[in-house]
Amino acid sequence: MACRSMADAPPLDPERLWLVPRLERPGAEPRYLLVRWPDWPPPAMLSIVRPPDGDARAAVEDALHARMSVTCLEEPRVARERVPVRMRHPRMGGTGPGWLRAAAVLVEGEPQPDALIDAVVELTRDEALAQLETEVERRLLQAAVALFEEGA
Repeated sequence: MACRSMADAPPLDPERLWLVPRLERPGAEPRYLLVRWPDWPPPAMLSIVRPPDGDARAAVEDALHARMSVTCLEEPRVARERVPVRMRHPRMGGTGPGWLRAAAVLVEGEPQPDALIDAVVELTRDEALAQLETEVERRLLQAAVALFEEGA
């Protein structure tokens, strides 16, 4: 049996993509789509486990279409910066160190929540920054906004 280096091993700390869908309509300021959960009234963002192969497009498209009924118009832009957080470990259970990374994606359609979400909320950047609960969330939203500005 061959020895494997630590570089070949999967990362021990879980990582999630923090989805930042942006809806643009002619003549209006861009809107960021946040959700309201039945047990959590403040607006929040969706997140998904980062795909192990690094190709986030299919996972992001599937999640946004299933949860909000919107369609992605482009490849998601994933931030280089990872933000450390405590989160559940998907394989080992319990909580511990993990990472969130912003994934900015331009979408189209009329947002509709799935059965597990109370509402999809359309907010301007400033409204979203004011309503997000934590500094981590605001930092990730700002990272996504910067990705949109880079691509413009």
